[in-house]
Amino acid sequence: MNNNYILSIFFSLTIFLTSFVKADEISLGIDVGWGYIDIGADDTAQTIANISGSTVTATYDTGAFFGRVYGEYKIADATYLDVGLFTTGDVTAKYTLSGATASESYSANGFDVSAVIKENDNQGLFVKGGMHSSTIDGNANVTISGTTYAAQATASGTGFLVGGGYDYADGTRAGISFYSNLGGDSAADMWLIYIGYLF
Repeated sequence: MNNNYILSIFFSLTIFLTSFVKADEISLGIDVGWGYIDIGADDTAQTIANISGSTVTATYDTGAFFGRVYGEYKIADATYLDVGLFTTGDVTAKYTLSGATASESYSANGFDVSAVIKENDNQGLFVKGGMHSSTIDGNANVTISGTTYAAQATASGTGFLVGGGYDYADGTRAGISFYSNLGGDSAADMWLIYIGYLF
């Protein structure tokens, strides 16, 4: 699932929702923040170690920029349907074998749908829960000392998400979310801390 496909789904759903709801029942928002991302680099290091018969160590970034655009449809008082499109910056893993080091970079993007329950419609705490369909984009191979090993490359799949935060009266939002199984990989999860604005 590439970014263009995800983007087309998001806008198609937005158009579909806006075709039968009143303008005051749907809002658009944007979130930006920082994600703590576990890309499963230890699993790749173990795979390389198994193939090479040598000890492989892995060091990796765990933080990256996160951005998300979304639409929020009011189902009932203080209850909403949230449909969004998200992407992350790159996180890099470095693998060392017999003194030689190689690196690979990963990023994630996807589409999510969740239910949001708010303390009230204008200002207060909120909680959310739902599902995501996401893709991890990475290197297909890692070359160390002239030998090439298969890496995780690209993986796509689904997982659940949960989160919460606070909506301010001026439209500002601050929150935290957890995405499980990025790209359908049980070893890849993401925690997000973000601030945003709901128009």
